Amino acid sequence: MRGLNRHVLLATGAAVLVAGQPASAQAKQFDIPAQAAETAITALARQAGIQIVVARSFSQGKRTNAVRGAMTADVALTRLLEGTGLHAQRSGPQTYVVLGTSPYQPVALSQVTDNTVGVSPAAETPQDTADDVVVTGIRQSLRTSINQKRAADRVQEVLAAEDIGKLPEASIAESLARLPGLATNRDRGNGTQISIRGLGPNLVNTLLNGREIVSAEASRNVRYEQYPAELINGASVFKSPTASQVEGAIAGQVDLRTLKPLDYKETRVVLNARAIYSDLAEDVQDTSPWGYIASASLVTQLFDDTLGLAIGYSGRRQSVATVRTNIFRYTNSFADLTGNGQSNDNIPYGVEGLARGGDDIRHGALAALQWRPSDRFEVNGDFFYSHVKFDETQRGFRVENLPFGNRLTGGTGVTLDNDGTPRDYVTGITTTNDNTSFGQVVRGVNEAFFFKDDLYAGGINAAWRPDGWTIVGDLGYSTTHRDQQFLTLRTEPFGVVPTTSFQSGRNSVPQMSVSADLSDPSVFRIADFQIPSNGGGAPLINDELWTGSLDATREIGQGPLAALRFGVRYTDRSKDYTQRTQFGFIDPAARTATPAALLNTPYTFAGAFAGLPTVQSIDITKTVEQLFGPIAPTTSDDDRRSSWKVGETTYAGYAQLDLGGNLFGMPFTGNLGLRVIRTETLSKSVDLAQTRQPDGSVVTVVNPIAVKNEFTDWLPNLNLTFKPTDKLQLRFGASQAISRPPLDDLSAGVGLFTFGAPAAFGGNPLLEPFRAKQLDATVEWYFDRDSALTISGFYKDLSTFIVQQVTPLTVPNPAGGPDLEGTFRQPINGSGGTIKGVEVLFQKALTFLPAPFDGLGVYLNYSYTDSNITVREDDNAIGAIQLPGLSKHVGNATLYYSKSGFEARVAFRYRSSYATELGDTDRILFTAPESVLDFQTSYEFAKGSRLDGVKLLFQANNLTDEPFETYYGDRRLQGRYERFGRRFLFGVGYQF
Repeated sequence: MRGLNRHVLLATGAAVLVAGQPASAQAKQFDIPAQAAETAITALARQAGIQIVVARSFSQGKRTNAVRGAMTADVALTRLLEGTGLHAQRSGPQTYVVLGTSPYQPVALSQVTDNTVGVSPAAETPQDTADDVVVTGIRQSLRTSINQKRAADRVQEVLAAEDIGKLPEASIAESLARLPGLATNRDRGNGTQISIRGLGPNLVNTLLNGREIVSAEASRNVRYEQYPAELINGASVFKSPTASQVEGAIAGQVDLRTLKPLDYKETRVVLNARAIYSDLAEDVQDTSPWGYIASASLVTQLFDDTLGLAIGYSGRRQSVATVRTNIFRYTNSFADLTGNGQSNDNIPYGVEGLARGGDDIRHGALAALQWRPSDRFEVNGDFFYSHVKFDETQRGFRVENLPFGNRLTGGTGVTLDNDGTPRDYVTGITTTNDNTSFGQVVRGVNEAFFFKDDLYAGGINAAWRPDGWTIVGDLGYSTTHRDQQFLTLRTEPFGVVPTTSFQSGRNSVPQMSVSADLSDPSVFRIADFQIPSNGGGAPLINDELWTGSLDATREIGQGPLAALRFGVRYTDRSKDYTQRTQFGFIDPAARTATPAALLNTPYTFAGAFAGLPTVQSIDITKTVEQLFGPIAPTTSDDDRRSSWKVGETTYAGYAQLDLGGNLFGMPFTGNLGLRVIRTETLSKSVDLAQTRQPDGSVVTVVNPIAVKNEFTDWLPNLNLTFKPTDKLQLRFGASQAISRPPLDDLSAGVGLFTFGAPAAFGGNPLLEPFRAKQLDATVEWYFDRDSALTISGFYKDLSTFIVQQVTPLTVPNPAGGPDLEGTFRQPINGSGGTIKGVEVLFQKALTFLPAPFDGLGVYLNYSYTDSNITVREDDNAIGAIQLPGLSKHVGNATLYYSKSGFEARVAFRYRSSYATELGDTDRILFTAPESVLDFQTSYEFAKGSRLDGVKLLFQANNLTDEPFETYYGDRRLQGRYERFGRRFLFGVGYQF
């Protein structure tokens, strides 16, 4: 084997593998002279990014044709082998088999194998193929990922499925978060949204099968839990753009992919069933610790493999079980509360303790149809449906209005100096209402929250490949609807004045106490219920998007000009948000003890939260309907200004040159292009003004408002890949990029409220995009088939960044006299700044170790990100903060074992602190560093055994029960402290 490429083993009757990217309809650039079949097949596999299996007895002595220009792998392989007596057929999603006339029968042609590189002639015999190691599972997935990364025409990361319905994690977001430079949040213990290179979800663009998709969030952000991992076959994360790429992603673009049925050579049925156990659910009401995931997929080929069909279903029910405390935002008390002689101490507005239980239900389905009557024409149709429902109940207590009107004793705290002036911040105090209407209020709370999302997405794609051309047309449609509601039912003390105390620290549950019995329905009586806008209200959200594109590629093959690509794209999007609220109140004199028929067993906090007060547990729906009437939220005048509809139309065109040849004595490939996008928006809402008159009456004026905006962006880009050796690649990218404003920020709604000092709030329909100039550079060393060391550097210069701004305003005084001065808060295009960072990836299969340790492998990555962009926060405890969502340090470490059907892996991920915004605090906080440890193991029975096709699985998530903790600029000033518990999955899969 000396003298041959290390990625190829050509032997009589032995299998050959050239690793690379799975075949796709996208054209690749080829430059392969006429030569011996052995070397030509190697070159084509590398340039196409595919795997080709061939027996030397077939290829020996054959000479293939020259192949040059841009075309698909199918077309290139057909042209290469035309007239040689050889022919190729697809044997898997990333593998082709080359066949011909031979006295020998090839061995294991449909398997990916690890043959020893550089074997002796004695080893090149059919009997030695029995020693091949079949690469499956996580090792195959990691190999496929680096092959695709290596063959890419830009800087990108790849998440590859191990097989149909077998991504590394149960959550697509948590799988993506294993990639370099990516991080996910934790909502209810699940990864839901993605940040890339320190930039938050509002700067990440998500596609499904190459098409932009809608979102049920009010912004553009996609919740990845909407997409079952069992139905997603992989994803690409594009970090440097090309002109042909859909715009809208400064941070990066995530393209989720479902399978194509003709990528498989035979009919396959895959069934999976897993039980889920959540240990914290044992300590929480209103949920069961047990749940399930069930999925089924069918892939088949018809009519001589010219028509492929795939259908799939995934269903999940898992427990929602979280327990948390919150310490609300700090406020100046204008008093010395800690007794050190320093006035103007800051004290939290309030505290709370809550236990949340409920159901997380998801159903998903897909269908794909692929028709390929010839190598020149192909049609793909796909459809995706997802239904997500959260149904939750919270039990707990809430203490508010601590700063004023109270007797405050025993204050403890810390002293901080943010701006040259030392200030005390209270971290513990005892409080009693001093018989005032504006002092401390202690409430028991029983709260119900649900949202239901239904998403439909699909499209049709046709590709035609006449000589020298590839023409692709695509039409897509997606729509989603969300129905959401948050309801709080509150009890207040009757006949008693409770004394409360709290003491907080870092990385622990704060101490909280209430002197009155919160669990006694005669003491804490039902006072009111609310579906308030500041708790989320009951919005209805609809989002609809049409996309259409036409792309053409013309082969050139002259000098460095490999191909010319050009195309156009049109989108039409409409999103509306309708807020609804409802309120009910019982006069204090009319309040009575809650009837026993409406009460559940009181809820007692357990585990780490065991010291918190026991609270009432009330049947929320029955109680509201019995005491207040039907639950039927409506849209008030104030809700109208919070409601909006935004239409967005885009027109894009691009031209791109694919490059290839030699530069500075090194082979190179690349692309140079320009994309031009015109965006037109129309935002509709109302202008609301409410003014209190001298006689106490309130005058309300509501006027419809509609605002148009338009802008055009010119986005040049360049990507170059140099290949000094077969194993070493150097990449460089330069580009301009945009991310459009969040759709809710584009609301034209404005509210002006004059009840004393005027205060106005609104969106900004004249916002323009985030805009950035970007540089990328990478060094990639692929030192064997399963191994890579890559180092990437990036630099982004944002000319503008959207932030909230508070500006002064004046309004006429309704009582006459001087105008009243107030404030107006709205998003604006603020000043930008720079973001820069480094990413390192190392992965290695430790096959050099003696058996059985040769099944071990490691996957490691680390990213460092820094930025000079700051956002001003009015909270006294924070001041100016770093860019929201930016963690300076993000890392992943995975140790795995894969051999003979047995797999195990321990995966650790770390994310340093970052600024975040949580609605329950009404302020920006920092999220404390997180370290999450997961474990997974499985066993797949051997082929030919009685249990052939059966796989057993066990998975444990969040093994250390890592808490979620936020703080106000300093770790000693705790915000939220929350635990999600551990989650265990075990089950069985069957494939035939």
